[in-house]
Amino acid sequence: MMKKSIYKILFLIVIIIFLIIVVPLVLFTSSPNVDSKMSIDNETLVKEQQIAGLFIEFENGTTEQEVKTILENSNIPVNYSIDYNTDLSSGRNYAKVEKDKKTAVVDEFNKGEKIPELGFPPDIKKGDYYIIVSEQGFENENFLNVMKRNNLQVKMTTICYVSFGNEPKNWIPESDAIMIRNELEANEKVFIVNFDGVAY
Repeated sequence: MMKKSIYKILFLIVIIIFLIIVVPLVLFTSSPNVDSKMSIDNETLVKEQQIAGLFIEFENGTTEQEVKTILENSNIPVNYSIDYNTDLSSGRNYAKVEKDKKTAVVDEFNKGEKIPELGFPPDIKKGDYYIIVSEQGFENENFLNVMKRNNLQVKMTTICYVSFGNEPKNWIPESDAIMIRNELEANEKVFIVNFDGVAY
């Protein structure tokens, strides 16, 4: 009887040791696999947007050769074609404002002289100038009076379309397109870069 009870105790000790050592090992070695599988599944579910092309608004008078040179000097990682002065999108009116006059000019726009709402990014800075861009309003008399009072010349951007091809396999990830946009917009002749053909 004594022997049997000793064996039972030993058996219980072995089972407890087994549970203490083996079970945590099994649990901890299996969970990284689950995590990695989940992260792979998440990557599959969240695909990066793909960009088919860029609409680039250049300073008025930028020549086709200048456009080609600017693009050649940028880090575009794929082949592309250029539609210079494209009719796929219309250019926008803009005026160059000296940086020390910019606040006064914008304040005049905001005085409520029945000037149509402006669609310009507030701070396109190029050298010693700010660029005020508008999709509308340059035919408006009050607006033109503000421009005239501040001796501002209204021009229209030269818009070019850069295409990465018609098939999605040729398109670039949005993260690459953002880097290209930032690089291009650092050039004094490039005002605005917009993406085209965003798809998943």
